[in-house]
Amino acid sequence: MSKIWPIARTFLLLCILVFPLIAGSAGAEVINLGFPGENTAQLDARFDRVLALHPAWVVIFAGANDALNPAKFLAPAVSRENLLDMIARSRKAGARVVLVTVHQPDLARLLKRHAVAEYGNKSPAERVRELDAVITALAIQYKIPLADFRSTLLASGGPNLRLSTDGVHLTLTGYALLAATVRARLPHPVPSSRTIVCFGDSLTYGIGVRAPGNAPESNDTYPAQLRALLAR
Repeated sequence: MSKIWPIARTFLLLCILVFPLIAGSAGAEVINLGFPGENTAQLDARFDRVLALHPAWVVIFAGANDALNPAKFLAPAVSRENLLDMIARSRKAGARVVLVTVHQPDLARLLKRHAVAEYGNKSPAERVRELDAVITALAIQYKIPLADFRSTLLASGGPNLRLSTDGVHLTLTGYALLAATVRARLPHPVPSSRTIVCFGDSLTYGIGVRAPGNAPESNDTYPAQLRALLAR
């Protein structure tokens, strides 16, 4: 008995220390709520769908259409009010928020789909810079974790052919980079009983690696790759 007890005590101690880490990293539920083509006003109007899922965290990656889609342009001040409303509603519901910056596009490929004149007196790059200044300021003011995908993508070579399918949307590798950037701003570990809602436009939906419409989510989207990272 005297020989068995030290072994049993060591095993019990390991269980106490290690099991919570294993259980906590088993993988939270990650839900993809991406709506292609929508700006922050349209997404804000849908936000009840996010709250109905009772998330512990809401990852908001929105604004690309506000800045880059001429049919959906919004002034930075308007984008700010829409994002602030989503932040406030998340917090009121007890959910934590992660904000994501919008990356600079590959202008050569973007301008194959849109005429320069559609952007008026502000270039696409300037519009994204203004939007990201708003997102960053909100993160600082309200002490919100910021997943700075703009900087991460730039440091990795920008929206080149390896990382972007069309200069805006991403490849499997690009979405993996986005998932890792978001993962770094979430707790370590995330309890498996928690729900994370990834909310945004086509970059959340997964255009480039997922069929349009209501196609089943592929394993290549950023929410799916985030789910896999959390399960490790």
